[in-house]
Amino acid sequence: MSDYEDAGPRSWRNERHILEALARQDFAEPFEVILVESDAYRDGAPGDLVAICPRSRIVHSPDTQSAKLKDFGVSCAQADLVAVFEADCVPDPSWLRVLVSALRQRPDVSVVSGRTSYGDETMYRRALSLVDRSFDDLGRAGVTRSVSNNAALYRRSLLEQFPYPPTVTPFSSAILRMHAMSRAGHVFFFEPAAVVRHAIGGWDFVRDFRRHVGYSDMTLYPTRTARSIPSLLWRRRRRESRDCLRLGSRYLRWYDWPLAPGLLAAVPFFELPGIFDALRARDSIPRTSYR
Repeated sequence: MSDYEDAGPRSWRNERHILEALARQDFAEPFEVILVESDAYRDGAPGDLVAICPRSRIVHSPDTQSAKLKDFGVSCAQADLVAVFEADCVPDPSWLRVLVSALRQRPDVSVVSGRTSYGDETMYRRALSLVDRSFDDLGRAGVTRSVSNNAALYRRSLLEQFPYPPTVTPFSSAILRMHAMSRAGHVFFFEPAAVVRHAIGGWDFVRDFRRHVGYSDMTLYPTRTARSIPSLLWRRRRRESRDCLRLGSRYLRWYDWPLAPGLLAAVPFFELPGIFDALRARDSIPRTSYR
């Protein structure tokens, strides 16, 4: 399943793509693939879907939120190591091999994740990858403070100990769980050789993504008031600007540089609706494709 679903009839395109990618993994050991979905789609999955990747199966849950669906999938898994993906994040062929090796070499590490990219075919993809997805990129392999919620490999015991907390947006739920893991002393590791390609849309996608960012930022901010908005926005812009300066030469071509600052200047306007949703204590985000 994916935490982002476009409006309209369900295409199952993302599920096909990730199952094809998992079938191409160069990992020599057998592994099971569990595709999790809501009961609402119990009769909608194409009959050939699980045939795409060996040892695949679909399980259904009465839940609709992506965080709860992931937790249900974990309860159905039996292996000691469990990879948790969003269906719209397609792993490179070496992803599983690289991360399993990292966990086996580091018994002190509880979870390992890699880099998320929108691709590098266009200026838009390169610049938005830098602005949206470089925050958890160390630029090298090493212990980190962040875990990618798009795709990561966990020790199963960690997932059982830390289910996602219930929140309005999956963004907040992922952050709260990560903080709880960190406070309990668990070690996170970043491996840049493991890359997933995140699906990307146009400005509707950017607006929806940033609205959830704004909602999450405000709900997790120490003081949830309108007077906090400038400080909250500045804190995120400062962090994202630093990431762009730190990693820009790795993500961008020389002629991409004007677009990245333009995106940094534009995205706060898309975050403001989510910030106001949080200030109003809305229990859902209107017109969103996230679940």
